[in-house]
Amino acid sequence: MRLGKITQAAWNRSVRKPLKKKQCTVGKMAWEQKCAELEQQIQRTEQSQKTEQDQKTEQDQKTEQDQKIETGRMTVWSTESAGGKNANVGAYAVIKAAGELASQKVMAEGVSIHAILPEQMQEEDVKHLTDTVGELCKKMNLEICQIQVETSSFVTQMVVTATAVGEKESTAIREQEMTVAGQELLLCGYAGLEGTLRILDESEEELGTRFVPAFLEKAKLLREKLVLPDQILSVKEQVSDIRQIGSGGILAALWELGEELQTGFDIDFSKIALKQETVEICEFYQLNPYLMTSAGSFLLVTGQSEEVIACLAEQGVSAVRLGCMKDQNARVIKNGEETRYLDRPAADELARWWKEHA
Repeated sequence: MRLGKITQAAWNRSVRKPLKKKQCTVGKMAWEQKCAELEQQIQRTEQSQKTEQDQKTEQDQKTEQDQKIETGRMTVWSTESAGGKNANVGAYAVIKAAGELASQKVMAEGVSIHAILPEQMQEEDVKHLTDTVGELCKKMNLEICQIQVETSSFVTQMVVTATAVGEKESTAIREQEMTVAGQELLLCGYAGLEGTLRILDESEEELGTRFVPAFLEKAKLLREKLVLPDQILSVKEQVSDIRQIGSGGILAALWELGEELQTGFDIDFSKIALKQETVEICEFYQLNPYLMTSAGSFLLVTGQSEEVIACLAEQGVSAVRLGCMKDQNARVIKNGEETRYLDRPAADELARWWKEHA
């Protein structure tokens, strides 16, 4: 393909036409308008606060400071990237971006996509990208605000950046400090699954030298096990915290969760859910699945574990108890009779695989 943005004719053939066939909602979201609306919301909020404060007594104001008060809605964004030689990376970028909003208890409403391709890629790759993204966005009820595609000599593989947008309630006064000690920690989904699927996309031929076709076809079907935002947000009222498992895998996500909540935990390592296909593919490449990116899987902190697990099961999602949050600094991992403390995050195993197989 030529350098720079793809031609309008190619864009119409390989972007607009496929999305129209899938009946996806496509349009260019007025980002400037969204920002203007946000600014107006802030101004209205500030004016409302001033008026209310003038009408309240000093005692009323003191009481109000200890409460969460809703003052309107605000627009929030999340931007994530994924790279690879297979055009399925576009779908993983969307899942990651929408999943990060879900971690803030926000449902993504629209997504903007920017794809940069190396020169050797063909228009057929653009169509594959559009097909996979379009199918996923239709499933997630996401408006595709725009898709930009260009070719660059600066990249050796496809790089797709997705920006998801949604709205959440804004608060005029700080939320009460939340205590999570004693609550349970759940894993929703499977550790290392995203990384496994991406390796399969890139190296199916090489994996075929070790595994039979039936195994690889079964592994491809695991895409259906990636947890989507609407599924995880079905329990947002029953959970204190949600964290998507991104770069560095579940061990990095556990560390980041503890840092954010300023607490420790005590978990059973053997409870971490893995798919057998993940185990075998990681063994083939000598990778640690617990250190591999897994967007589409989440950690949940909740005091209502039974209700959350049951609700997720109704959504077709698997969730398991890992352990409990503790009012301490120690982040304890037990595996049978062995007890150790969680280390600081290590490099992501998918990134290491790419470095060795580029």
